Amino acid sequence: MRMLTATFTAKPQGFLQEPAKPTSAKPSNSSTTIIARTGDMMAILASIVPKLHLVLADNERIANAASSISSNVVGPTFRSKAFPANVDARFLELLYQLTRIPQAAKFWRKDLSDVLNDHRLFNSPVNLVQERWVAIFRQLINNDKDRMPDLISRLPAPTTAGVVFGVGATSARMEADRKTQANLRRIALIILSSPPDTFIADLGRLHEKLVELFNASLVSAPSSAIFPEIFVVLRAVILKVSGLHLATLWPTMNAELQKAIFSVLPGNDTDEKYSNAAILHACKLLDLLITIEPDDFQLHEWLFITDTIEAVYKPATWTPTALADEIAEALAAAEIEATPITPHVQQFSTVTSSESGRRRPFLESILESLGDDVDPSDLRSLPKSELASKVLRPFLGQLSIVAFEETYGMLKPDVDACVRGVLTDLFDGNVSGET
Repeated sequence: MRMLTATFTAKPQGFLQEPAKPTSAKPSNSSTTIIARTGDMMAILASIVPKLHLVLADNERIANAASSISSNVVGPTFRSKAFPANVDARFLELLYQLTRIPQAAKFWRKDLSDVLNDHRLFNSPVNLVQERWVAIFRQLINNDKDRMPDLISRLPAPTTAGVVFGVGATSARMEADRKTQANLRRIALIILSSPPDTFIADLGRLHEKLVELFNASLVSAPSSAIFPEIFVVLRAVILKVSGLHLATLWPTMNAELQKAIFSVLPGNDTDEKYSNAAILHACKLLDLLITIEPDDFQLHEWLFITDTIEAVYKPATWTPTALADEIAEALAAAEIEATPITPHVQQFSTVTSSESGRRRPFLESILESLGDDVDPSDLRSLPKSELASKVLRPFLGQLSIVAFEETYGMLKPDVDACVRGVLTDLFDGNVSGET
């Protein structure tokens, strides 16, 4: 304890105000390798904390040491203006080791609650999130069972009272959007960080809230701008909840997927509330469902894709009945210029079968193949017709074929790749809401 006090007195944590510097010049595993060297206080503390019960046999002394680390290292890092740029793998290793000490729970739990409520968290690098933050928030979930009910209670029902014609209506609507988007992302993060089926008891209440939010319009508060985050939450639920418990969600998902995808049809002015981002995330949800193939979804799969041999070998008199094929045909009939689709299928099939041998979301391969033509970050601002031509028509037009080949190739889903895809959408920095 004296050494900790002397260390924090001699070397105050002002350096935590600066962005973290790389710990290794090696490109591989540089974010996961903890390099303990002289003067590297984070790595030294991370190596000592797991042995505190051996060094300090008394529970009170262990709690005091944890309190000192929390107030002198963890707290200043999270409160820094540079957060999350000042967080690196060594700091997160220290925090993770701290969460494994029962006597320190009341200290790190407050720190983690504060950082979860900080919208800047969603500017964190995806690599650190997948490798470190997910495990850390799993510890928070294990020690705070009321976290999910609290987050669900923060989701407001859309309202137009006093908003449409009130003073500052636009700013009030945008503020409601930001808060709701941030809370939806927190819910998705907590679900992804939890063991499977952790929040079954809260699933019914969450579903009710999502149904309410899907009723948002362009002029309500919150508005339909929150739809992308709702689809992200549903993707997290699909990945972390067993199919047995998803029965009540299928009607909602089927209806919203059909509305969002139908909104891309030329001249469809009835669904203006579905933005480019909402349509893309709806397609990602459909893509995930086809990749993961939950048991009950196989009963609904025919609504969205052709799941028979006709997906590959179409008869001369074939007419599309599945949603994806029907929309793709409608876009083609409207003479929308589309990106050639054969290279996408070839690239996807080669990567899946030869390198991983697992099913991966098909839409991601299309977005990656856009190259210099379209920056994926600019897809939100594209005209809907251009989005349909460059992304949606290739995706929907080949989805049935890809699903058929993967199914009869007996490929298993790459769950880690699916989780990373959701985390990438969560931590895109495109949120600025407070609680």
